[in-house]
Amino acid sequence: MKVKLKVESKWLELERKSMSKMKQSYEEWERETLKKAKDASDLRDLRKVFYELGDRWEFNQATGAWLAGSEPLDTIGFILRMPGLKPNKERFVVYAVMAYSKGLTDQFDHLGDKERIIIERDVKTGQLQCWSTTGHGSMDLFPTDLTKFGTLENTLSSCNLIAQPGDHALRIVLPTASGLVSSLTMKLWDIAGGTKSFHTKEFDVLSADDIEESLDFKFHRYASAVVELDKIWRHLTGSPVEWAKERVLDKIPDHIEERDRETLRKIEGLLHILWFKPAFMQKHPIEMVYEELQAEPTPTETQRALLPLVGEVAYALTDIVEKAKYLKWKSVIDRKSFSESDVFKGLELNNLMREAFAAALEDILKEHTLAYIGYPERATITDKVMRVILGSIILPVRVFASFVETVRRPFRKLLKKEEVEESSEEVEEDAATSEKVSDSS
Repeated sequence: MKVKLKVESKWLELERKSMSKMKQSYEEWERETLKKAKDASDLRDLRKVFYELGDRWEFNQATGAWLAGSEPLDTIGFILRMPGLKPNKERFVVYAVMAYSKGLTDQFDHLGDKERIIIERDVKTGQLQCWSTTGHGSMDLFPTDLTKFGTLENTLSSCNLIAQPGDHALRIVLPTASGLVSSLTMKLWDIAGGTKSFHTKEFDVLSADDIEESLDFKFHRYASAVVELDKIWRHLTGSPVEWAKERVLDKIPDHIEERDRETLRKIEGLLHILWFKPAFMQKHPIEMVYEELQAEPTPTETQRALLPLVGEVAYALTDIVEKAKYLKWKSVIDRKSFSESDVFKGLELNNLMREAFAAALEDILKEHTLAYIGYPERATITDKVMRVILGSIILPVRVFASFVETVRRPFRKLLKKEEVEESSEEVEEDAATSEKVSDSS
């Protein structure tokens, strides 16, 4: 699948300068690392080298090589599918992973921007809505209606994605807007862009089917398991009034009631981890809760209801974490076989970009939480406040900045013109002085 990406030209110029510096840093890091490994006298010294490199050294190597050997606009994309929080809804998170250094830095330990848009589809009505990234990972407050495009594929092929490295954002732009609000918003973003020039290029996107079927990366199963566990936990906790009613009508013994409360508190803590911690940090907590429920000699009805749900989360989590590790390993150790995978057929991706895709997939599970990836409704209070603030101020600030730039432009032209005239007058005076000196001599 091809998607059009637009990037403001000024960022490309900044990145080209930055990437030259970054390439030198990467090559120096590579030389030092290889030297330390060659100088190791035994396995103990070699192990020490790996410890010093840290957990992200493979990511550094793969992404450093891509960033050092790519153009600033080089981009790969992929789509993660997951369920909606309401019945008959499903979501698609479209990631664009760009070879940016995020400004004038000497860092190469990241892929640059890993930004996304969230598209939700109602499977019954066919309604499509999209939330773009406003800035610093926060999503728009209000969605853009995409229903007229019919399908996700048609939407992505018909619209443009605009990357804004300065805001660390990714925004979807419709060819034409319908409705007063959409038209006004589109006009404001055009004004916010000012007279800035953009560079447009198509990039390849791996579909959700590619990810789930060809790579057997079942992210949808993992997200579904977490959503279902959250749903059942909310049902079981209910309100204090419902708890009191059950206690009177069902006459639940006090010790059973207390065990259920303790279990539900543990599930609440587990859900906090599942929503707000990256997948790579969830394995130990989920295994502890599952083993405790499984070892219960006389489980209550609540514990029996929760056991298979927790087990499904544990299985699905382990599956995607281990698969991400395997894909990363295969891209490094068995590069040829990985590059020739069916998932890449028909896509214009070089070997560096294919390796970077595997690195990005694993890194998302290490850095991004489930709430961040596709469920901004489940964000923490701090993140929700930041979403409201960023969603409210970024567009007005950009519009104001564009206005200031428009006002300043004539004055800058006038100053340049005066400087040129002054320079011309100085040259003429110097020439006249030289002639007088020549005449006198």
